[in-house]
Amino acid sequence: MPRSEPGRLPGPRPRKALGQHFLRDSGVLADIVAAVSGPPGGVVVEIGAGTGQLTEALLAAGHRVIALEIEPRLVGHLRNRFRRHERLTIVEADARTIDLAPLLPADAPYVAVGNLPYFAANPIIRNVLEQTRPPLELVVMVQREVARDIAAPPGQWSLHTVSIRVYAEPEQLFDVPPEAFDPPPAVWSSVIRLRMRPEPLVPPHRIPAFFEFVSRVYRNPRKQIHNSLARGVWLPPGGARAALERAGIEPSRRPETLTVDEWQALQAAAAEVLALA
Repeated sequence: MPRSEPGRLPGPRPRKALGQHFLRDSGVLADIVAAVSGPPGGVVVEIGAGTGQLTEALLAAGHRVIALEIEPRLVGHLRNRFRRHERLTIVEADARTIDLAPLLPADAPYVAVGNLPYFAANPIIRNVLEQTRPPLELVVMVQREVARDIAAPPGQWSLHTVSIRVYAEPEQLFDVPPEAFDPPPAVWSSVIRLRMRPEPLVPPHRIPAFFEFVSRVYRNPRKQIHNSLARGVWLPPGGARAALERAGIEPSRRPETLTVDEWQALQAAAAEVLALA
């Protein structure tokens, strides 16, 4: 159960215009730290350090931490609060675009952790997943509906689900109520773990074309895959059914039921049908 504490957090106040909600619950902080499997000799990259509540908990657990924060006033607060801590590096940066490799010790494994702002969670996760030096895993807090979408069971996959599972295996860990934050958001949150695959399920050089293909078909996710393919991708007359037959996919299925492997097979089959036209 969450253990919210009275009184205001130290440091700057959250800014509503930036959608800031600072995690204040000591129980939730402890649960997040417990979920982080810091590799021996490795580093924890904290995304969105805010006022430093999670930073402090990670340091207390013995981790070496690289804390990313985009807002200058919070960066200043963090540097003042932790000015004597040798296991902490504070970096002013945008986690949606940063290349983490130059910040990391050579060959050091790392994990990423953070309470992500709702509006930026998806681009942050995507940027971390696509790093040239990806983490071993991510343990991040997002809006509960987003977490459920990412960790959806087979047969209920959205385009977002597919885009995550290409890189990682998701697991929804626990929910967090609004009162765990200052100020409380209007929705619940969830902490999820994304365990990185040794290699993406789609070869890296094919990923842009793969996502373009899948996104076109997913424009009609509730329709049968035959209709979604025919409307989303140009193929010659009868080409959608021919491509599905080549890929071994029943035309009456819906896009949300296809696995990453089936999407790849369908993309290849559609290209073959198009080449024969």
